[in-house]
Amino acid sequence: MAVFVYPDCNDTVAHQPGVIAAVAAVAAERAAVARGVLLTNRAEGYAQIELKRGDVDSFVVLVDRDPAAGSPAAAAIEFGNRYGGGGIGALSRAFGL
Repeated sequence: MAVFVYPDCNDTVAHQPGVIAAVAAVAAERAAVARGVLLTNRAEGYAQIELKRGDVDSFVVLVDRDPAAGSPAAAAIEFGNRYGGGGIGALSRAFGL
Protein backbone atom coordinates (compact mmCIF):
# COMPACT_ATOMS: atom_id res chain seq x y z
CA MET A 1 0.00 0.00 0.00
CA ALA A 2 1.47 3.32 -1.04
CA VAL A 3 0.85 6.51 0.91
CA PHE A 4 1.16 9.86 -0.81
CA VAL A 5 1.73 12.92 1.34
CA TYR A 6 1.21 16.26 -0.29
CA PRO A 7 4.33 18.47 -0.20
CA ASP A 8 2.56 21.23 1.73
CA CYS A 9 0.81 18.89 4.18
CA ASN A 10 2.84 19.95 7.24
CA ASP A 11 2.32 23.62 6.47
CA THR A 12 -1.41 23.11 6.01
CA VAL A 13 -1.79 21.22 9.28
CA ALA A 14 0.42 23.64 11.23
CA HIS A 15 -1.79 26.58 10.27
CA GLN A 16 -5.05 25.02 11.46
CA PRO A 17 -6.55 27.07 14.32
CA GLY A 18 -6.91 24.00 16.55
CA VAL A 19 -3.27 23.04 16.06
CA ILE A 20 -2.07 26.58 16.80
CA ALA A 21 -4.19 26.62 19.96
CA ALA A 22 -2.90 23.21 21.07
CA VAL A 23 0.73 24.25 20.58
CA ALA A 24 0.08 27.47 22.53
CA ALA A 25 -1.54 25.51 25.37
CA VAL A 26 1.40 23.13 25.69
CA ALA A 27 3.83 26.04 25.59
CA ALA A 28 1.90 27.78 28.38
CA GLU A 29 2.01 24.62 30.52
CA ARG A 30 5.74 24.17 29.97
CA ALA A 31 6.36 27.88 30.68
CA ALA A 32 4.62 27.48 34.04
CA VAL A 33 6.87 24.53 34.92
CA ALA A 34 9.98 26.46 33.84
CA ARG A 35 8.90 29.46 35.95
CA GLY A 36 8.56 27.18 38.95
CA VAL A 37 12.05 25.76 38.43
CA LEU A 38 13.48 29.26 38.03
CA LEU A 39 11.71 30.58 41.12
CA THR A 40 12.90 27.73 43.34
CA ASN A 41 16.49 28.48 42.31
CA ARG A 42 16.40 32.28 42.38
CA ALA A 43 18.57 34.16 44.80
CA GLU A 44 18.47 37.50 43.00
CA GLY A 45 18.55 38.89 39.51
CA TYR A 46 16.49 39.80 36.51
CA ALA A 47 15.96 36.38 34.93
CA GLN A 48 12.46 35.35 33.93
CA ILE A 49 10.64 32.92 31.71
CA GLU A 50 8.66 34.51 28.89
CA LEU A 51 6.04 32.98 26.64
CA LYS A 52 6.02 34.42 23.14
CA ARG A 53 3.56 33.61 20.38
CA GLY A 54 4.15 33.91 16.69
CA ASP A 55 1.65 33.45 13.90
CA VAL A 56 1.91 29.66 14.21
CA ASP A 57 4.50 28.75 16.82
CA SER A 58 4.84 29.51 20.51
CA PHE A 59 8.18 29.98 22.25
CA VAL A 60 9.23 29.54 25.88
CA VAL A 61 12.27 31.71 26.49
CA LEU A 62 14.63 32.25 29.43
CA VAL A 63 15.72 35.89 29.41
CA ASP A 64 17.98 37.89 31.70
CA ARG A 65 17.85 41.62 31.17
CA ASP A 66 20.66 42.48 33.60
CA PRO A 67 22.54 45.19 31.73
CA ALA A 68 25.77 44.37 33.57
CA ALA A 69 25.69 40.64 32.73
CA GLY A 70 24.80 40.87 29.06
CA SER A 71 23.11 38.20 27.00
CA PRO A 72 25.26 35.19 28.07
CA ALA A 73 23.63 35.28 31.51
CA ALA A 74 20.58 33.31 30.40
CA ALA A 75 22.77 30.60 28.88
CA ALA A 76 24.77 30.34 32.12
CA ILE A 77 21.57 30.11 34.16
CA GLU A 78 20.31 27.27 31.98
CA PHE A 79 23.54 25.36 31.30
CA GLY A 80 26.09 26.51 33.89
CA ASN A 81 29.29 28.46 33.44
CA ARG A 82 32.92 27.78 32.71
CA TYR A 83 33.86 28.28 36.36
CA GLY A 84 31.98 25.20 37.48
CA GLY A 85 28.67 26.78 38.41
CA GLY A 86 25.97 24.36 37.42
CA GLY A 87 22.97 25.51 35.49
CA ILE A 88 19.46 24.97 36.77
CA GLY A 89 18.09 23.62 33.49
CA ALA A 90 14.72 25.35 33.81
CA LEU A 91 13.81 24.92 30.15
CA SER A 92 15.38 21.48 29.85
CA ARG A 93 13.48 20.21 32.86
CA ALA A 94 10.20 21.83 31.75
CA PHE A 95 10.38 20.04 28.40
CA GLY A 96 11.82 16.77 29.73
CA LEU A 97 15.11 17.09 27.89
